[in-house]
Amino acid sequence: MSSWRGSVFGRVAALLIGAQVLVALLAVGLSAYFAQTRSRELAASGIRLRLDALAEEIERRADLSAGDLATLPLPLQLDLGARFPDPVWLVDTLGKPVFVARPDSELFGPYPEMPRTLPTALTFWLRRDTLVVHLEGDGWGMAPLYDLGGQRVGTVVVYPLRRSLARELAGTQQAYYRALAVTLGAAVLLALLLGAFFTRQLVRPLRRVVAQVQRIQAGDWEARLPVARDDEFGRLARAVNEMAQAVARSIRSLEETDRMRRELMAGIGHDLRTPLAALLGYAEEARRLLQQGNTAAAAEALAVVEERGRHLQRLVEALFELSLLERPEPSLHLEPVPLGELLDETFRAHRRLFQDAGLTLQADWPPTLPVVEADGARLRRVLDNLLDNARRHTPAGGEVRLGAQATDTEIRIRVQDTGPGLSPEQQARLFEPYGRRKDGTSRGLGLLISQAIARAHGGRLEVTSAPGQGSTFTLILPRREVQFDD
Repeated sequence: MSSWRGSVFGRVAALLIGAQVLVALLAVGLSAYFAQTRSRELAASGIRLRLDALAEEIERRADLSAGDLATLPLPLQLDLGARFPDPVWLVDTLGKPVFVARPDSELFGPYPEMPRTLPTALTFWLRRDTLVVHLEGDGWGMAPLYDLGGQRVGTVVVYPLRRSLARELAGTQQAYYRALAVTLGAAVLLALLLGAFFTRQLVRPLRRVVAQVQRIQAGDWEARLPVARDDEFGRLARAVNEMAQAVARSIRSLEETDRMRRELMAGIGHDLRTPLAALLGYAEEARRLLQQGNTAAAAEALAVVEERGRHLQRLVEALFELSLLERPEPSLHLEPVPLGELLDETFRAHRRLFQDAGLTLQADWPPTLPVVEADGARLRRVLDNLLDNARRHTPAGGEVRLGAQATDTEIRIRVQDTGPGLSPEQQARLFEPYGRRKDGTSRGLGLLISQAIARAHGGRLEVTSAPGQGSTFTLILPRREVQFDD
């Protein structure tokens, strides 16, 4: 109720509704002046005479001696639809309808709402030998039917009486329409006056809103509309202010994205320039050695060229894979993946590498891990990246633990190391592409691709770390088990 009272349009609507009430009262008074006070009684009398004539016609044209109203002559059945603009029912002495004639559509038009049953109020009257016309509600009229011996054989009922009553009241309706035309003219004039007044009241605050919006459109994102009202204009001002704040946040986000893009391009350029320079240098060296006839040294230089070329190929493939994973709908090859087997294969593949680096690789997962629907090759890529990252950053003599656990809703795979750990600032920039270290080298794409793979599966990659306490990387995936048919 308070929002209605505090609304500009609510106040306008209240005044206009009041004006319409006055116009309606004027219409009622004029309608009462033009209409006859006994119009409904006259209409009922007219319907009663027509109904009585219909009953006499049925008694005259039909053989009712057998007491079967359902066997009326076909011409009479067809004529019943032309006597009233409403349905005509024939009811036996037990009150059961045995025949209904739909109004002739060529004379009266189609009747869209054909009732299926008679009103219950007729039950009492059907037992009486009385011609009755009832105009309340949809209205109905009934007249008894007798055979030649004077024995009652049924009742003719017209129900509903909407069209019949409308036809009888046509004169009254014409008077009503004349009154309505006068009242509409008065209503239009009053509405024009009120509209002119309130339009002037509404346009001024709207102009102020438009002026402020134009300032924001011109780039003044700090411009704000005053919120001093509690109506639609106040809510509009708040909405515009919130929109300006959202656009300002979007612009800051775009600026940050652009910064990250420039940093990414710089990192890619750095990682491409170094192996390219080495590749070209060793290629020139191999050519010089071949010219000198030193084939053994030339072969060693060409081997370095090949190794650098493969490094560049891996880098380009990683960039291409990252572009695929960062699409709105990344392409995944989903298949049943037994998590226990995947972890066991990954553990065995990396155990020898850890031994050669002087590290211990431990396994920690239950024997009953589920079979999930996922891209097995890409999950293996994530585990390889995390284990390689842990092996590179854990000093000799340290330990790395590969573990997993499953809950009712998710799968958690973790790689925990005893390395130097990460500061909060390092963790905040850990998954940024090509974030630069203090020594000028880059982090590469391993963790970024791992995070993209996790998100493509509807999960995420988290890190928990502290300086001097090691790091724990956790791959969290939604639990989507494969349903096998029995």
